[in-house]
Amino acid sequence: MSEQERPKLSERKLKDTLLSFSIGSETDKLKKETAWINGDRNAVTLQKNSNLRVVLISLHKGATLHEHKVEGPITLFVLSGKMNFIAGEEKVILEGNEFIVLEKAVPHDVEALEDTTFILTIIQNK
Repeated sequence: MSEQERPKLSERKLKDTLLSFSIGSETDKLKKETAWINGDRNAVTLQKNSNLRVVLISLHKGATLHEHKVEGPITLFVLSGKMNFIAGEEKVILEGNEFIVLEKAVPHDVEALEDTTFILTIIQNK
């Protein structure tokens, strides 16, 4: 597998009337990049404007996103794999084709129990 790099964020179209993606193709690209090959995760922002951000994220088994929070509500849709999602005292195990919604500013952790790919949507509060 050759190491490849995606165009810089500033060189990609992130905002338009209509954006279309092949999630399978985008995931394949993620898994050919240096960040995935040499690290424990990789991600690409698919769409970003002042109201909304959509990010495709892949985590290797064992990778964690330690407690963090965002200012707006989020949705998380697991495409493949298995993860722990912990928000306060609540812990949810998510697998492929499962979806959660989290209110704004709630601290949470994510831990990949298997190699996992998911789509994160962040609603930006103004």
